[in-house]
Amino acid sequence: MDAPQGVWRRSLEQKESIQASLNLANLDSWPSWNTSAQRVLSESTGSLHVGQRFDLHRIERQRLIEEMWEVSAIRQGDKPKFIEMEFDWLGQQREGKAIGTSLKSLKMSVTVLCESEGGIEIAAWWTVSRWSRFFRGRVNAQARAFAAQWLHDLSGPGTESIGDSQPLAFVEIESEDSKTVGDDDVR
Repeated sequence: MDAPQGVWRRSLEQKESIQASLNLANLDSWPSWNTSAQRVLSESTGSLHVGQRFDLHRIERQRLIEEMWEVSAIRQGDKPKFIEMEFDWLGQQREGKAIGTSLKSLKMSVTVLCESEGGIEIAAWWTVSRWSRFFRGRVNAQARAFAAQWLHDLSGPGTESIGDSQPLAFVEIESEDSKTVGDDDVR
């Protein structure tokens, strides 16, 4: 693979790095730390695996924005202790219509080193479609923004312990209007 077009790094304490690696590998925790993921849609939950596709959903200007990603590689090690995950960007949609088509491809490699003096590194490779070469600066800025935002989120809220999500439950609330009138109440 060629040299990345951008590399972003942030140092973390060992405890924070370990928590960030756990949150990165668990898709259920993404809405709690990733600002692009108010909701996550995927065929499976829990630990990410190679080939898994997932969509990050958020609302912008009262419209649904979907970022579609696929896990292309996962590597882990114990000496040194690290996790590296590669993600391929599959596109972006607003209300079901493709947007951001100037960015032809984007691959991000997220590495978390869980040792003392460790931290997070994100490397990114991208290509710009031919027809948008006049907008190359703006498209490059979009690709850089994806990586910078993931680094900021994973090294900030991503270092916090995130509990298991609770199942959705509906609670019936009885109001005064919904009470039934019995025969004894009629006069």
